[in-house]
Amino acid sequence: MVAIHITSDQPGTAARLAWTGAGFAIPLARLSVSRLRVTIQEVLSQDSYKNSASSLQEAIQRAGGVRRAADIVELAISQEKPVLATG
Repeated sequence: MVAIHITSDQPGTAARLAWTGAGFAIPLARLSVSRLRVTIQEVLSQDSYKNSASSLQEAIQRAGGVRRAADIVELAISQEKPVLATG
């Protein structure tokens, strides 16, 4: 994945994506057609990005998948407070 972060939570999300190794972040101020082209080609051609994304996918599945994530979000909203990890 290539993230182009512009505003709000996007810089943080893009930084976490890059930190996991599953993608690359380009700040809008440094974006150009040529840089985007090169970055996309790099992400698509280097196995490290795919391997990192696969590792994240497996971790998400082990943690209960998107259904569990949605349940946590709904619980946090209904309780109006964070949901702490258990077990």
